[in-house]
Formats: sequence, C-alpha cells, structure tokens
Amino acid sequence: MDKIKYDTKKYNFIECFQKIFECEDLQNVHRDWNLAREYELLDRVEIDQDTVYHKHFYDNIGNTEYYNIYKKFIKEVVSNLFDEEILYQKIPTFRIHQPGNLAVAAYHRDRDYNHSTYEKNFFLPLTDAFGNNTIWAETIEGKGDYQPMEAKLGEFIMWDGPNLEHGNKTNDTQFSRISIDFRILPLSKYIKTDLESTSIQTKMNLNEYWEKVSKI
Repeated sequence: MDKIKYDTKKYNFIECFQKIFECEDLQNVHRDWNLAREYELLDRVEIDQDTVYHKHFYDNIGNTEYYNIYKKFIKEVVSNLFDEEILYQKIPTFRIHQPGNLAVAAYHRDRDYNHSTYEKNFFLPLTDAFGNNTIWAETIEGKGDYQPMEAKLGEFIMWDGPNLEHGNKTNDTQFSRISIDFRILPLSKYIKTDLESTSIQTKMNLNEYWEKVSKI
C-alpha cells in the first residue's frame, strides 16, 4: 500500500465537487448541501450507491472539467507508477461516507466481483479520510487485520484491492468522506472477457470499462 502526494492545484478535482454540490466544505456536504438527506443504514450492495448524492454527481459532473482532469492525472501521474502501458477505469467511482452510515455495504475482495487479480486500486479522497469514515483493509491477504486507509486532501493511495479484503465501518465521526476510486490494469494482463462490472453492468473490455493510456 503506497501513499502518494499530488498537486491539488494542477489536478483540481475538489473544485469540480464543490461546484456540483454547491458546498465549499465537502466534509459537511451532508449538512450544507441544499438537497442533502439522511438514509437508513446502506448495508446492502443493491442500495449502497442508490442515493441522491450519487445521482446528482453522475448527472452533473459532465458539466465540469472533472473528466479532463482525471485523464490528465492518469496520463501525467498514475501512468508513471508503472513500467508498461496501462488501462484505466474509464469512469471512476464516486463514494460518499456520511456520518452514521456506510459507503460500501459489504466487506469483500474486488476479485469477488469479476475484477482481475492483477488490477491495482487507487483511493483518492476529496476530504480528509480517517478513522471510521474511511476504508478498512487487511494488510496481508487472509490475515484479517483490518486497518484504516487514512489520507489527507492532496494524497492518494495505490493498493491491492482485488486481493485484500476491505470494507467500511459505520462512520462515527461528524464528517462525511467524499472520494473517488479507480482501477488500473497493466496492458500485458488484459484479456477480453464477457464478464461485467457488477456495479455498472459494463463489460470489462477495452473501450467499455477500460481505456488505454500510453507511456509515450
């Protein structure tokens, strides 16, 4: 698990989120956004991304520079962490972990949901991620020694999501955690498949789930 710093001014994800949610302090989005609402515990996979926050984000994020910033970030930052060409998740996943709730319903390994064991996961918080408002993951496959994946704004984490069991605890802080996560697959490990992403029902193929970025 590697924690890496990046330039938040050059890759200004947070401004896009502030614009979408009309909220300067994103950790208080559950309180300050005019469409915010509370939910009963989102403890089923079928409902953990079925919120007004997710719908509003995906409906409106295309009106910002978000996807351009994301592609630039992949090209200029993430690709340099690999020694070969890579595929990247075309549409990164939006997460919100509100006080008193979960962001992901069940502890799991991503390989349980059709993901390749060769993928690398990236966790990029847009608020400070700490304690019980962040991801908890084991440090060694099968060890079950879950630790919080803590990071501040301006940091992201590269880690082994396909093979390390991970999930959420009920957020007992007073702050929401907003983040994006995405996956990278080395091009040499890519195999065309009929398998689909279970969350967005998209085939995990090039130009569908994956996009290609060159080292050149």
